Amino acid sequence: MSNEINQKLKKVHVPITGMTCSTCAATIERGLAKVPGVKEVKVNFASEKATIEHDPAKAKMATFRDAISELGYGIATKKSIFPVTGMACASCVSHVEKALAGVPGVVSVNVNLASEKATVEYIDGTGVTQLRKVVKDAGYELGLEVGTIEDVTIFAKRNIRDLRNRVIFAMVLGFSILGLSF
Repeated sequence: MSNEINQKLKKVHVPITGMTCSTCAATIERGLAKVPGVKEVKVNFASEKATIEHDPAKAKMATFRDAISELGYGIATKKSIFPVTGMACASCVSHVEKALAGVPGVVSVNVNLASEKATVEYIDGTGVTQLRKVVKDAGYELGLEVGTIEDVTIFAKRNIRDLRNRVIFAMVLGFSILGLSF
């Protein structure tokens, strides 16, 4: 019986962001240990990774992301958009979403029938070939990545930098016009 339970358990390595000390690692370990379905957690501050042994039927990557977020930390994920061919109805969308969600390391999946695209959020180390294989096994085709959705913080920093540059330019232009008017 114990051997049966151990065969169901999966091990996943999750990159953690926001840790500043070994106490942070201990806090994350305690928080993840409380998640239903988690058997063992080890967080390494130096490598900024958590190794989680869990029952995939009880705990998913989204659950880990939410638990880590509630503790004030984050996980390093990538969000990509892939074209999906062969879908004809809402049932097809459901099949593709279930297939992609079952891949270890996938945090969230959203498939749109009208645009024939799948938006997949996953941790680094999750193979795109593995994503393609499960979609193909479900009877559909996952094309090459057509886009990556930027991290919100990177997007915000770029917008702030652009706004700062515009304000500086407007100030220089304004003072120049003011100076010429005298």
